[in-house]
Amino acid sequence: MANTKDTIFIVPAGAALDEAKNAAGRTITADEITALGMTLATADNATGFATGNVADSTGAISTQDDVYTLDAYAAATAGVYTVTTTAVAAAEELFVTLIDVTNGRQQFPRRTFRAATAAALATLINGAELEAGDGKAYAAANATGVITITFPAGVIAKIATNEDSVVAETTAPVLNTGLTAAQAVEFVGNKVTKAGRTNRVGFPIVEPNVYSDLGLAVGINYDVLTKQVVSAVKFDKNVGASYQDVEHVTILIADAATVTNS
Repeated sequence: MANTKDTIFIVPAGAALDEAKNAAGRTITADEITALGMTLATADNATGFATGNVADSTGAISTQDDVYTLDAYAAATAGVYTVTTTAVAAAEELFVTLIDVTNGRQQFPRRTFRAATAAALATLINGAELEAGDGKAYAAANATGVITITFPAGVIAKIATNEDSVVAETTAPVLNTGLTAAQAVEFVGNKVTKAGRTNRVGFPIVEPNVYSDLGLAVGINYDVLTKQVVSAVKFDKNVGASYQDVEHVTILIADAATVTNS
């Protein structure tokens, strides 16, 4: 049976590294990432991390074990939809149901808004959350019966409305890549605690603080490098079976970090 291990390295924003991420993204040459113990494959030197293929310190890419995959941070694009209500009969109550399908679960957060006019309906939607306290507020504005609804960044939602209303997508929602500050906290916290804790004595268990103990920074987004290391096939004579050890390596690089080998 394989032995598995998760390893996380965190490169903070204040790291002593020279190459800064620019508007075009993080592009690092072969010499500039020796501090991370890696070298770029020869074919990737011109574009660096933009290719997503980074070899480890053993040299050129030869197997999947040598490859780091880059998920560079980029902010989410908020989706924008319009709901045109002008064809709805005057006596019919207007409604809009917003359904958050971001996580792909079977039970989606949803909320229905009802009003007699488009202006009143937009007012109800504007600033509303689908689940109280989730921090995901929708924006809405009315212009002569056309309601423009802007999703919170990082949300993909569906819209249901009156049969005679017309729904149109004006800006497609795009989820962020890499990890936002909140996602980094959740990711690291889950990695540290997923194995659980054994407490036979009964004393309170103090989990490590992701900021002061583990090096994350408040409000900082992260580029993510991932790699899976698989050992050679081993044989356990006690059970008469072959196995391989697997290590999942994750390197979080603060989005504003500067990288160098000086």
